[in-house]
Amino acid sequence: MTTDRRPLPPGRYGRVPSPARRRFALVAGGVAVLAALAWVVWAGLGQAGADVRWSDVGFVIHGDTAVDVTYDVGKDPSATAVCTVRALDRNKTAVGIAQVTVGPSSAKVTRRTDQVRTSAQAVTGLVDHCAVAH
Repeated sequence: MTTDRRPLPPGRYGRVPSPARRRFALVAGGVAVLAALAWVVWAGLGQAGADVRWSDVGFVIHGDTAVDVTYDVGKDPSATAVCTVRALDRNKTAVGIAQVTVGPSSAKVTRRTDQVRTSAQAVTGLVDHCAVAH
């Protein structure tokens, strides 16, 4: 097997990067990776320290008048949270909104089903936001 060591045609593949330029590119790439990793850790710790977490479980539509929304709320058992529950139509426009208070309980996660009255036919119901009441 023979290896061909002929020089590349000048200008055909662009400039050959100098060792300094190559080193700079590696350092810049490393800094970018470290910055991205730091952001992921910061965002993850921020969410882990959130006072309230919620997740939608399901919904039942009652014609044009109401939607029952089932969801879980995770919080300190002694805390009280206020959640905004929305009913949306097919255009994702809110056709019903309810503010729900989730009081102290014996468990860290509470499953609730709350009814949202609607002004028009809804296609879904969900929790928009929850926050600890201060």
